[in-house]
Amino acid sequence: MADHLSEEEQIEAFKGWWAENGLQTIAALILVVGGYFGWQFWQDRQLEQVEQASDLYVEMIEIVSSQADGGRLSLEKEVAVGKLADQLKAEFSGSGYAQFAALLKAKLAVDNKELDLAADELQWAMDSDPTPETERLVRLRLARVEAARGNLESALQMVQGVDSAEMKSAYEEAKGDFYLQQGNTAAAFTAYESALAANQSADAMLSNILQLKISQVKPTESPIETPQNDSQEVDRQ
Repeated sequence: MADHLSEEEQIEAFKGWWAENGLQTIAALILVVGGYFGWQFWQDRQLEQVEQASDLYVEMIEIVSSQADGGRLSLEKEVAVGKLADQLKAEFSGSGYAQFAALLKAKLAVDNKELDLAADELQWAMDSDPTPETERLVRLRLARVEAARGNLESALQMVQGVDSAEMKSAYEEAKGDFYLQQGNTAAAFTAYESALAANQSADAMLSNILQLKISQVKPTESPIETPQNDSQEVDRQ
């Protein structure tokens, strides 16, 4: 219809349309343009945070790796690692770096026999919405810490009914260890055999350890009794 309108009529029509829709159009443009730049800002901010978190985590790893003999860290280095872990947890709590920082701090706590602290760190990682792969790792370590604290029932509950995926062998081995601590050698034997069957590691040492654990809980075979015939009974008489 616009092709049949005069120039003045077109102007008047545009004025009427603008009066009804102009402000909405400007608002939509602002949202589109603002949304684009807002998205860009958010992406840049996210990238910056990831880089900062990565730098802090690398600094932690460098401190741990600086112990040339692979032994225990000095008190000064442990304090430095703990502070970096706490910083990551406080400032970048939603990142995987913070979760792995908690894992590392928990390991140092276990080395120092500070099991309560280790459990707290691992529970924090569990509650921080980790990826399924990270969650499986954290769960297994927390279960082992709980077992070391004497909470065997809780430890077993944590590793049962779980989709352990590629960590099936490690989970089954942990079950075996927990059952053995309870004195349930039959259940331990079954779990260790499952761990060996699921083991896909090329590490021969791991297979040897599982074989050793199986041998320690393997049920003893009852001697087979040879049936006695009538002639043997007569000879005895």
